[in-house]
Amino acid sequence: MKIFFAASEMTPFAKTGGLGDVVGALPVALTERGHEVTCCVPYYRCAREAATGAKPTGLSFPVPLGSERLTAEILEVTTSDGVRVVFVQHDEFFDRSELYHTGTRDYEDNAARFIFFSKAVVELLGYERYCPNILHCHDWQTGLVPVELLYRQQTRGPAYGVKTVFTIHNLAYQGLFPSADFRLTNLPGEFFTPRALEFYAQLNLMKGGLVFANAISTVSPTYGAEIQTREGGCGLDPVLRGRRDDVHGILNGADYRAWNPSADPFLKRTYTARDLEGKRVCRSELLRRFQLEADDTTPVAAFISRLTEQKGVDLLLQSLDDLQRLGLVLVVLGKGERRYEEQLEERARQDPSRLVVRIAYDEELSHQMQGGSDLLLMPSRFEPCGLTQLYAMKYGTIPVVHTTGGLNDTVAPFDEKTGAGHGFRFSEYSPRAFFGAVQQAVSVYQQPKQWKKVMENAMACDFSWQAAALEYEKLYAAL
Repeated sequence: MKIFFAASEMTPFAKTGGLGDVVGALPVALTERGHEVTCCVPYYRCAREAATGAKPTGLSFPVPLGSERLTAEILEVTTSDGVRVVFVQHDEFFDRSELYHTGTRDYEDNAARFIFFSKAVVELLGYERYCPNILHCHDWQTGLVPVELLYRQQTRGPAYGVKTVFTIHNLAYQGLFPSADFRLTNLPGEFFTPRALEFYAQLNLMKGGLVFANAISTVSPTYGAEIQTREGGCGLDPVLRGRRDDVHGILNGADYRAWNPSADPFLKRTYTARDLEGKRVCRSELLRRFQLEADDTTPVAAFISRLTEQKGVDLLLQSLDDLQRLGLVLVVLGKGERRYEEQLEERARQDPSRLVVRIAYDEELSHQMQGGSDLLLMPSRFEPCGLTQLYAMKYGTIPVVHTTGGLNDTVAPFDEKTGAGHGFRFSEYSPRAFFGAVQQAVSVYQQPKQWKKVMENAMACDFSWQAAALEYEKLYAAL
C-alpha cells in the first residue's frame, strides 16, 4: 500500500512529546513490512536545522485562507530507513522558536497555521506523486484534513476519494478556536453545525477528524474505551460513542533503535539484562552529576514528563514530603505550566541533596535518567498511552503508575509471591494511593533478589512497533 502520514510532529525533525515519536517510528515499521510511506510535516525552524538533506521539489501552490491566498513551498528528504518526508514551508507560520506557543501562551494564529497546513496536505494529494491508498492523520492539527478531503471529493470528483484514518493521541487538546476562524476554512456554512465542526459555538478541529475520517484510532485499548465515557471524553464522548464501531484502540510501540541500553550512545556505559554492571555505573554517574546522596538501599527515582496537570504533577508535589521521608532521591526533567515549574524549583532549593529539577526538554538527559534511575514515577491523571514507561522497562527502570489508559495496558503489577509482573500500580488518584505504590516499590528494592527479578521481567518485555504496525496494516486493508 501507499500510505501518507500527515502530522504536526515527527522525530527527529520536530517533537514536543509522544506524537513525534509515534510518527517517527510507525512509518519505519510499515516500510519494513513492504509499504511505501510518505510523511508530511510543517517546515519548522527546528525541522530546517534537523533535515539538512531536504531539497526543494520545485513544487509550490497557493492555499486559500479566508480572503487571502498564501503560498506553500514543498521540500523533500528520504530518511535512511526509506521513509519519504515532505515538508510544507511557509516561513510566516512555521519559522518560529517553538511549535505551538511562545513559551507562556499559545500562538494567536494557531488556527490559521494548521488550517493552512491541512489544506496544503490535501492539495498535495491531487498530485499523482503523492496520492496514496490511505491517508493517516494525527491529532487536532490535521483534523481538518478529512473534512477538506470530503469537500473536494464532493466538488472535484473521485480523485480525492482517499480513505482516511484519524488517530487521537490526546483528546484533551482539541484545537478549539473562536467561531470567526471558521472563515479560514473556506468551507460552506453547512460544515459549521453541531454535526460537523461546531462545538458549543466554537470551531473544533479535532471534531472534524472524529466526524469525517473513515476510521478512528487511538493509542491504547483502555484509552479507546475511556474516551467514550463522560468522565474521559472531554465533551466529545457523544461523538465517539456514535462511532464506536469505527474506534480502534491500538497500543503504541517503543522505538528500540533509539531506546536500547545495550547500544545507547548517551549512557556512561551500556548494559543488558545479563550484565547489569553498566546500570550501576549509570546510576553512580547520575548521582555524581547532580551531587545527590543515595546508598545501595536508597532508590533513585525519575520523573520525565511535561509539567502539566494531566501528568500528575499535583500528586507528585503533594507527596514530596512523604517520598523524602521514605528516603527516595528524585530527579525531575520537563517543561510545562509555570506554576508547577516554580513549585518544583522551590522544593529543590530546600533539599538539593535529595531533589533535582531541570526545566527543559533534554533528550540526552532523559536517556541518562532512564539508564541511571531505579524507579520511574508516572502518576498521570490520565494517559492515552505513554511511551516513557515503555522505555523505562527496557532500561530496567521500574515504573510506578496510575492505572489509566496505556499505563493500565502496559504495566503489570509485580507479585512478590509468584515473581510475575514488572511494575507497581495504584488505582485511586490520591497522594495516599500513590505513596502506597512507591512504598511497595521501595520495599521490593530493598530485597535484592526480588528486585533483580522485577528488573529481568521488565527488560524482557517487548513493546516494539511490529505489533502495532500489523494492527494498522489490518485497519488500512479493511478500508
